[in-house]
Amino acid sequence: FKGYWNKPKETENALVDGWFYSGDVGVMDEDGYIKIVDRTKDMIIVSGFKVFSVEVDDKMNKHPAIELCSTVGIPDSDRPGSEIVKLYVLLKEGYQASEEVKADILKYAQENLAKYKVPKIIEFLAQLPLTTVGKVDKKALRKM
Repeated sequence: FKGYWNKPKETENALVDGWFYSGDVGVMDEDGYIKIVDRTKDMIIVSGFKVFSVEVDDKMNKHPAIELCSTVGIPDSDRPGSEIVKLYVLLKEGYQASEEVKADILKYAQENLAKYKVPKIIEFLAQLPLTTVGKVDKKALRKM
């Protein structure tokens, strides 16, 4: 890897001491295989704990009312340097955004996630912003 085409700053940030830093976070399993679990820019820090947004998304997407969801970290005004987990939700057809549905989603999160991973804010959207390749645009969600 020699660098990003016409992007010298990005290349400088990615290549450090001969190593390429992809921005991916991975784990090694017991057999020595490495699995990519998230992007460093999508990792949420909650009171010092690392929350992989993809882990929360995968679990919450199994809720019967959720068509698609995405988790982002937003600054915690009560704890400088810490973030709050925020969940954006696109509901399945037949479900209406309501406090009752929100409470059910929160209950599901509390039953299926570690306490520090549970979203503190749940917001319903008519559609989630997507990138040109069809992935949820977390950068756009962070700006909302």
